[in-house]
Amino acid sequence: MEARFTLRFSQAEDSPYDMAATPVFAQDGLCFVACGSGLYRAGDAGASWERLRASSESVTTAVAVSPAFADDRSVFAAVKGGVLRSSDGGDNWYTASFPAPPPLFSSLIVSPDFARDGFLLASTLEDGVFSSTDRGLRWQSWNFGLFDLSVLCLALSPAWSSDETVFAGTETGLYRSANGGRAWRPTGFPTELAPVLSLACLTDNRSATTRLLAGTESHGLLASCDRGETWKPLAADAISGAVNQLQIWQSEGADPSIYALVEAGLLRSDDLGRTWDTLFRAPRAPSVMLRAGDVILLGIPGDGVLRLSVS
Repeated sequence: MEARFTLRFSQAEDSPYDMAATPVFAQDGLCFVACGSGLYRAGDAGASWERLRASSESVTTAVAVSPAFADDRSVFAAVKGGVLRSSDGGDNWYTASFPAPPPLFSSLIVSPDFARDGFLLASTLEDGVFSSTDRGLRWQSWNFGLFDLSVLCLALSPAWSSDETVFAGTETGLYRSANGGRAWRPTGFPTELAPVLSLACLTDNRSATTRLLAGTESHGLLASCDRGETWKPLAADAISGAVNQLQIWQSEGADPSIYALVEAGLLRSDDLGRTWDTLFRAPRAPSVMLRAGDVILLGIPGDGVLRLSVS
């Protein structure tokens, strides 16, 4: 697999935190990476990058793109104390501020029905979960029943439009909301295996069941087929340590693939996580990854963004 750095950090302490691509990436090649030194954009499938002026010198910890990007051109980025939003693909930005002390964001997710509901969720490391129902203009705290406000990751149900289910991985376990994040309850995730660093949901086409995957800090990968009530270790022989990120990728007419970012590099499973192949061994532990079109982007702390071509 061909690999080369297309973004090099000027400071050794710089780190990439999140990545996002447009849903029409195959046509526009547009993607974003949130870093300690700001937000970067590439319009050529990650071959070259520009730092966007709106976030220059600002630590940017999360980025998300509207599923209706082809029509609304909406991009969102989390910086200290606020969420930036753009309606022109990242050329111009507006800030939605949050009350002091400023929250430190860990993730941003956009509703798959964003064109209709204008809904976003943001997780923070100390202040729980915030939501917006007006396309990022205003945000409110939604933490009823969320007893651990250190939220590391979020994931929406594949049937979000009908069940409004969202999962939140925290320092002490995993929570579920069945009403779009307005109220939460703990799941049956084993607390001794927390924290939960990464989450992903996918539908098993053969059984029509939803599978929830949770990546932990030191206990590998776990799976649940009952919305988080019971859990089983998944591929313990292949994944035993930290799972920093999970991504589901599905080509048209094909079964879903699961990508797992671990300390040694990047793994992929094409059988719902039962077996895994090592796609790439990174020079040092990657912090974030993105599969988009025919490329994979890996964020390497202290180095930059590594671009891999998918054969």
